[in-house]
Amino acid sequence: MSERAEAAEPPGQGSGRPMPGGESVPGRSATAAQFGAIGRLLARGAFGRIRVEREAVERVRELGTKGTLVYVLHQRSIIDYLMVNVVLLREGLLLPQFASGVSALWFRRVRDIAAVLWQRVQSASLYGREAREARERDRCVELVRRGVPVLIFVRSARARRWRRRAADPAREGTKYLQGIVHSLRERTAPVYLVPIAIFRSAGYPKRETTGSAIFHIVREVPGEARRLLASLWDRRNLVMTVGRELSLPEFIEQHREAGEEQIVNRLTRALHGFLHSEERVVWGPPLRPRSVVRDAVLSGGEIAALVRQLAQERCVAERQIWKEAEDAFEEMAGNFDGLYFGFLAYLFKRLWPRVFSGLEIIGLEKVVACLRQYPIVLVPCHRSHVDYLVLSWIFYENFLSPLHIAAGINLAFWPLGPLFRRAGAFFIRRSFGDNPLYKLVFRNYLTFLIREGYTQEFFIEGGRTRTGKIMTPKLGMLSAIVNAFTQGVRDDLYLVPVSIHYGRVVEEEAYRREIAGEKKERESLRSLLQARSILRQRYGTVYVTFAEPISLTDALGDRKERFLTRGEEEEVAEEKRHFIQKLGFRLVREVNAVAVAGSTSVSATALLAAPRPALRVRDFLNATASLAGMLRFLGVRFTASLERNLVNDFQESMAWLGSHGLVQRLRDGSGEVLYVPPEKRINVDFYKNNIIHFFLLPSVVARALRAGMEMRQLDQEVWWWLDLYRWEFALFEREALGGEVKRVLAYLETAGALQGGVPDREHPLLVTAAGVLENFQEAYRVTARTISLQRDWPLPREVLLSRVRRAFSVAQALGEVTKPEANSAVTYTCAINRFAELGYIFFQTAERAAKGSKRITRGPAYDQLPALADRLES
Repeated sequence: MSERAEAAEPPGQGSGRPMPGGESVPGRSATAAQFGAIGRLLARGAFGRIRVEREAVERVRELGTKGTLVYVLHQRSIIDYLMVNVVLLREGLLLPQFASGVSALWFRRVRDIAAVLWQRVQSASLYGREAREARERDRCVELVRRGVPVLIFVRSARARRWRRRAADPAREGTKYLQGIVHSLRERTAPVYLVPIAIFRSAGYPKRETTGSAIFHIVREVPGEARRLLASLWDRRNLVMTVGRELSLPEFIEQHREAGEEQIVNRLTRALHGFLHSEERVVWGPPLRPRSVVRDAVLSGGEIAALVRQLAQERCVAERQIWKEAEDAFEEMAGNFDGLYFGFLAYLFKRLWPRVFSGLEIIGLEKVVACLRQYPIVLVPCHRSHVDYLVLSWIFYENFLSPLHIAAGINLAFWPLGPLFRRAGAFFIRRSFGDNPLYKLVFRNYLTFLIREGYTQEFFIEGGRTRTGKIMTPKLGMLSAIVNAFTQGVRDDLYLVPVSIHYGRVVEEEAYRREIAGEKKERESLRSLLQARSILRQRYGTVYVTFAEPISLTDALGDRKERFLTRGEEEEVAEEKRHFIQKLGFRLVREVNAVAVAGSTSVSATALLAAPRPALRVRDFLNATASLAGMLRFLGVRFTASLERNLVNDFQESMAWLGSHGLVQRLRDGSGEVLYVPPEKRINVDFYKNNIIHFFLLPSVVARALRAGMEMRQLDQEVWWWLDLYRWEFALFEREALGGEVKRVLAYLETAGALQGGVPDREHPLLVTAAGVLENFQEAYRVTARTISLQRDWPLPREVLLSRVRRAFSVAQALGEVTKPEANSAVTYTCAINRFAELGYIFFQTAERAAKGSKRITRGPAYDQLPALADRLES
């Protein structure tokens, strides 16, 4: 989020800006330019660390030079009033000389108190409540007319039962607005209404709870004592938000045809709208007890009908099926608790500086703007288990509503499972297509979350990427969200792609073992204890970038009504599947588009794309400079580390890679040589793949140009390769290919790699770019050749993968392949899936081995595999 101004203590005496037209003796409700003893004690003890956005401070400062400021707060409160006083004084902003319905007299200096009391005696205003209130309103209007800042509470404080009057006290604040509007009907003096909201704590209380409400209550309009107690209890988490100003003359002009009363009513609604939207950003919808959520999810005719049907099919009592539904809900549903989340946040805050160097957040303001009106669903890439924590931490630290995170059931192990559940996670099984009851409970739960407007998060890849590049989307969760949304439970829902970039991931070694063919270790308490070693290392800076939110209503267009009313028709169902698939790939592309480029990723790309296992430092620097130039041309954001390394010849990056054993620095008579040991190339490949999507098209174009491909054949050749790698990358639309190729060629001309249509085959940019995808070509070639030589069909997929891996080792020994990182179980699996799509092989999904493994046999195009292998080799 934007930077917030913060001070450990309130400002010294005498700070703050003078008020234009100020009075010699400020009234009893005027903010204090100098506090007395009681005021100083409260300012230091309760309000000293209240935070406010720096941009908001500067905006209010500028508005004060243009016209008259009218600060507006929601609920009348002397505590909130003093907080505003402290912040305005601290930031040197104009202080209001009047506030409706409050008196801050006893927080001033003794001589100021005496002066005000003497003034009241002289004016004979000690008695007559109604007359005094009328004079107060007249005084407020007069101050605004003279250009003096004032403060107005839209709603008065909740009256005690024995003091309630017939009039509605909640509307008393509008009387002041009405007087100001009346005075401006025939004037054009600039007057700006500045809405302000005060929030205590980043905790998230449930509506029906009472214990947490003692300290975390603003939504329920607490009394002054409770406000003060909450401020003292959580004084480090006080925040003041300033809304976008409203020009009162312009508002009156827009509604000039209406009467004054209507104008004031509309004005009040507009101010209420801001204050409500700010509450929505911070808290989100009320967090309901688990029992209430369960009743909502398991109610309705559809689930009752399914229970009856399953009971009849299984010949069991309905209560047994209901028990299964309740068990599914209990296994799945989250149970957010601010206390548990606060504990997790405490641990995270203590451990983070020991593991990471910093956290950079980009684009969060776009998310906040959406949250003010609509629910959002974060769709981040998934490179590490840290992803769960870092996004929740960002929302917590920036006073945003808590996340409800879709997590795999593998993370429900004790003790983290219960902790994650109470910190916002809900757990889902990897597959439940053959369980209609679980599927319906999940759909109802997701519909409930969307209908209530909770902020959600899910990983569209389904699991963590082991290779570093974002995987092709898994569409199950996205399909469930679209299906729930098209039921009309919300006017709109925004999907927010998020890129998370790590200088180094904590699971690096685990990923290397899995790619090398070892079985994934299941998450457990034992693995958690073994992970303590990460605390002894440093993993650089984390960059979190939020892409432009995607409106689901806009994306659906006129399909929404069709999907709702005709969703059972085969043609419409196919249209929906196609829409969800396109939307999934669009989300992945948007995540890729906002990814940052780091020094480790650029270094890794230059090292692994080299034609030989090692390269001289001068060639490495030429390669990194060429890659960085291409990235700048593509508009990619650079990390601070990359900017530094471009200046100091990547000395910092090489030292970091060398300290972790990823790069060896050798010397001969001609200088220094950089070498990545074969056993570490998979580790380095992870970081290369963080930015490989930026070089996907340039790499294919460069390879074709170096191979002597004619320009008129370039588009067809490029698309053939991209289409072959469909399971590896989120491709752009086929229609956009021609324009994208021309864009790459134009840059190659600018960089000097292409002159008059003739490529310089030894140019560093062409040499390096052409090698970026070399490991994929080798993996696909070995896979195709191995499959074409098999005779004992059908084969379990695990057996085929083992044979491909063994064939690669033999080819490597013979010197037929040169990229050890190509020996990847993930890449082989993608190649097999793509070959199945092309008809070379066929999955016998009806025949399952003991562990549910798919069996593979020859497909209708099997005889064409040798030709494919030859083309890949050439």
